[in-house]
Amino acid sequence: MDGARAAGSPRVEIAGAALVLLGIGLAVARLLSDGYLPQPFYFRVGDSLMDLYSTAYWANNGQAYDGWQSIYPPLSFVFLRLFTVRRCYAISDFAGRDCDGGAFLALLAFFLVNIGLVYATYRISDRRTAIPRTIAMAIGLPMLYALERGNLLIPCFTGFVLGYGGVIKRQWGRWLAMALSINFKPYLIFAAVPFTLRRDWRWVFGCGLIGLLIYLVTLAIYGSGSPGQIITDERIYSMEPSKGHFLDLYYATAYWPLIRVLHAYPVGLRLLPAGASDAVGLILTVGLRGAQLGTLACACLALARPAAVDVRRFGALLVGVALTGFTTGSAGYAQIFLFFLVFFEPWRGPVRIVVLSASYLLCVPIDFPVLPVIHAPALSFLGGRVVMATSGLSVGHLLRPGVLLVIQYGLIVLNLADSLGAPGAPWSFTRRGAGTAPRPA
Repeated sequence: MDGARAAGSPRVEIAGAALVLLGIGLAVARLLSDGYLPQPFYFRVGDSLMDLYSTAYWANNGQAYDGWQSIYPPLSFVFLRLFTVRRCYAISDFAGRDCDGGAFLALLAFFLVNIGLVYATYRISDRRTAIPRTIAMAIGLPMLYALERGNLLIPCFTGFVLGYGGVIKRQWGRWLAMALSINFKPYLIFAAVPFTLRRDWRWVFGCGLIGLLIYLVTLAIYGSGSPGQIITDERIYSMEPSKGHFLDLYYATAYWPLIRVLHAYPVGLRLLPAGASDAVGLILTVGLRGAQLGTLACACLALARPAAVDVRRFGALLVGVALTGFTTGSAGYAQIFLFFLVFFEPWRGPVRIVVLSASYLLCVPIDFPVLPVIHAPALSFLGGRVVMATSGLSVGHLLRPGVLLVIQYGLIVLNLADSLGAPGAPWSFTRRGAGTAPRPA
């Protein structure tokens, strides 16, 4: 049975990749006809690339921590100084977008490099599935969403691929890549925890030392971003009120925004009667808490049996719990880190097949609005004209966090089986060692 499933996997995975390409084609067709990208892409059609240019503005003008209250280390700002034209940011970030086309070209270059790196990495693992998995991973919804926003997740992901993949053979090179990635997005420390659980102290201290050196050098270059400033900005950020129910719900990875909507009954977003809202909110909360408890159980067992930890699989679990358990708003593009690790799994066994199928589904850039929320004229940056932009509550808003929970529960089962199941045990869903990618050193 396992052999038949493995043999059928390329055909099924090609179908998944074809769905991704179909979604891209439909989005491009809508852009050409309507003048803006449809949902699930960002609903503020005039704000394309502004994650990039807002950061570039503060990179070139300083005061990112005192003025903008950034919660990220200085690497992002030092990085953008290398690829931006300072004079373009004398007035505003929007003026910078109109003036500094080179910044986007640099980001696009990293995007294209990532496609090649992802393919090279998956080809080492399994040549038969490398192409469909690269299509879903490298040009699927999370990555395209990050590109449309201009988010520095893209160069951050370059380091993540090199750190967690097998393209770089030298251990210090993988440490450097992961250290850069964590300095871009500190929450990626979750992906480093499995090495601690495996008691791979060389990796922990090597990556940690390089990461600290990168932080200190970029702190000195930028001139601000001390631990005290970042902690203060984190505190301010955590105390800020929600920016809006619809904004929090848009491309969320967790059900917390939906739970708040169910309890608040906001105008235009009242979904269910009071009793039903409370019941659904309770069910979703139980599901989220169950996933957190399951992840905690996996961590406890990993501490007891460190040799059984598969760092990629456990890293995927921890990234998953960060997405479903702790994010509070729109953070869908961060799923690229989860999917990259999930796509190392072979198409074998019911749990893996469900996890992989769910990952393909979440990479398809298609959505279906069911409750209009916004219908107003706006200047579309990508369309270059005024359009009548329409967006609203969609099927994706309601179901994507649930599909992500399915992935997380599947990863819990797989990691529990790693810790509790012997190779070939009848109850085990994983059959350890059968087709899994080699662990990074």
